[in-house]
Amino acid sequence: PSADSTDDNESVDRLEKELDKELKKVEQKIEILQQEVKKQHTIISQASQALNLCYSTIEFSGSTEQLEAEKLLLLASQRRQAALHEIQRLRVEQTIRPQNPANKTLTERGSLTLSRITVPLRMDVIHQAAKDDQCYYLVCLVYSEERVLSTDVVCAPRSLHTHNRLTFPNTLVLDGLYSDFKVRLEVYTMTARSKEIIPHDVKYHINTSKKDASKLKLTPRKGKGDSRLMMPSVQSPGGPSAVRTSAFTMAGYVIFSLREIHRTQFSLNKNAYTSALEGSMHLKIESEMCVDVEYRGFLTMFEDISGFGAWHRRWCLLKGDKISYWKYPDDERVKIALDTIELTSCITQEVDLVKRDMCARHNTFLLETVRPARSTDVDSLVLVRNRDQTIIKHLLSADTREERIQWCQHLNKALALMRAWGVSAK
Repeated sequence: PSADSTDDNESVDRLEKELDKELKKVEQKIEILQQEVKKQHTIISQASQALNLCYSTIEFSGSTEQLEAEKLLLLASQRRQAALHEIQRLRVEQTIRPQNPANKTLTERGSLTLSRITVPLRMDVIHQAAKDDQCYYLVCLVYSEERVLSTDVVCAPRSLHTHNRLTFPNTLVLDGLYSDFKVRLEVYTMTARSKEIIPHDVKYHINTSKKDASKLKLTPRKGKGDSRLMMPSVQSPGGPSAVRTSAFTMAGYVIFSLREIHRTQFSLNKNAYTSALEGSMHLKIESEMCVDVEYRGFLTMFEDISGFGAWHRRWCLLKGDKISYWKYPDDERVKIALDTIELTSCITQEVDLVKRDMCARHNTFLLETVRPARSTDVDSLVLVRNRDQTIIKHLLSADTREERIQWCQHLNKALALMRAWGVSAK
């Protein structure tokens, strides 16, 4: 057989092994998600039973326990649904990462931190509820693939001094996001009694006499055979073991991707006229991307010395978002780098072999970085002043063609990651 056919067979074998490995990962994730569905089923059932008790007894009707059970039921139902959707996607696509041909080359992941989530309130709705001794309670859910995060439940105060806006105190972190992620943030509201009427010790029958209980008309004691839970006749879409749906209803939502992370204001979708919300949501989004790229070797660097060009051989280390260099390999462990090239300020779109009319030296590639102009900057072999900015040209030469290709590939990968996550020169 020819060398070409042998290479083709090896490529096919390698692809088959990678596919088998991916399918095993898919099967393992499906098993994990199925366990998650069972776990959320249990929580839904327990929260429903707690709510049945709250709604059927005077002591717990409108209590903090009822409010917490409503939130647990909402969160468990949404997590169960998100897990089922991800299981369905895995079975159809057979890939861990959601299919998106545009970003197949970027496999590294980053994280998002959401804070200062602020929603606009309609004070006429809040005041009307207050007249009925009711309070609007709000909670935010954040969705990304199978994950669902939640803020605390917050009560809308009757009077606000910050332009009728309510800010949630929580900071939510989403880890392991691909650069083509989509995050959905939903706001839920419900009304409930503004404050509890029955004291804690009376509610739990702690040192409460029969005389006091009769005055408060509390739920009478029942026999062992009597059930304290009143099972509704309708089944909840939260799952077969759930008997209730949460009283929280969605008042609005926003969706954003990596392109919108620098925004702080988003218009609320599905914001009904009767909703307690109006206007736009504000939040702070911070992204973090660890550029896990590392490569080292000798490069010969061009420098301008008093108007004359000179080439100096340096030991270079590409790690993360910078190239550091020394005179010798051993210096890397014991000495501070002679200097660094910050890739965050790089404006080169693609690092590749330079044209011969720019540099006749073999295996040379170019990195251009930008910084604010200084009063001492003048045009030279490596500097180009452009009004308030100065462009610095870094000509780097590898020893061989193979090494030059490796350097260019690693540099382009690092630059692509930083630009995908919004870390690049202006």
